[in-house]
Formats: sequence, C-alpha cells, structure tokens
Amino acid sequence: MTTPDQNYESLKAVYKVCIETRNFEINQLIQRNNFFMLFQGVLLAAALQNQGSKPVVELIICLTGIFVSIYQLQMASGAKYWQEWWESRLEEYEQKLGEHQDANDASFHDLFTASSDKVHSVISERLRRKSKGKLSNLLILQAYQVGRAPIKVSLVLTLAWLMLTLHCIDFSSIPLPPGLVKGFTFAAQPK
Repeated sequence: MTTPDQNYESLKAVYKVCIETRNFEINQLIQRNNFFMLFQGVLLAAALQNQGSKPVVELIICLTGIFVSIYQLQMASGAKYWQEWWESRLEEYEQKLGEHQDANDASFHDLFTASSDKVHSVISERLRRKSKGKLSNLLILQAYQVGRAPIKVSLVLTLAWLMLTLHCIDFSSIPLPPGLVKGFTFAAQPK
C-alpha cells in the first residue's frame, strides 16, 4: 500500500514526464515543419526558375508542391493533436498534485490549470509597464496559438500550389465554353 507521500512523489514524476513529452512533441513539430518549409522553398524556387520553359516539368513540380503541403498539413495537425493530448494530461496531473499538495509545500506551482483570465491580466499589466507599443501589445494580447501556425501556413501553401498548378494548365486545349477560363497558358510566353 502506498503512502500519501509516495503517491505525491509518483504524481510529480508522472507530471515531469508529461512536461518532457509535451516539450518533445513541440520540438519535433518545429524540426519537421522546418524540413517541410525547406522542401517547399526548393520546390517553389524550381517552379519559378522554370517559368514555363518546360511545362510538363512545371506541372510536376506544382503537383509535388500540392502533395508536400498536404503532408505538411497532416504532420502539423497530428503534432498539434499530441501536444494537446499531453497538455490535457498535464492539467489532469497538475490538478491531482494540487489536491495532494501539503499546505506547507510551496514548491509546486500550477502552470497549466491557471485561469486564462488571470494569465491575460498578468500579461496585460506586464506589457503596459514594459512597453508603450499599443499595436504590438494589442497583437500580443490576442494570444494567438503558435502551435497552429504551421497548420495555417501549410493551408496557404496548398492554396498557392493549387493556383500555380492551374496557371500551368493549358485550358485552351480543353473543350470549354468560350470565355469561361481566360488568362491561363501552358506554353512559354514569347520574349
């Protein structure tokens, strides 16, 4: 049978593992996203360098860009899912630790269960004291979730690749009603 002290120490150990795993997930997201962004940059440079000189190559590059950005979206969404999972575990164990905490033990502080209103007011006051930049303070206080940024970036890149792909298709060779699609060309432009 475990004593309350052993149970408390066990909870602290699990809480520590949860923090380490959450941080690991965030680091992995950053590394994976950097790989995808680098790959996307190389593809974009290749598409821009080609500039219609080899239409089939440009189409293949654009289709590859679509697939890579979709994979980036899946990776970022999956990583965010696991980050959320570990943060939910952290909240659970933080609450349990708070319940088991000895009134005299001030060594444990809540990190994930603090009220968002309390956090917002503390940050707001700190920014007010530190900086007079009203626009930057306003943006900071929006509390954007940076963990979602790779998801949004991959959505934008998917859209950009779709538009580039449409740009390299020769719609004039497809029997469409006249005037339905204008401005798209598959052949290199004369210089």
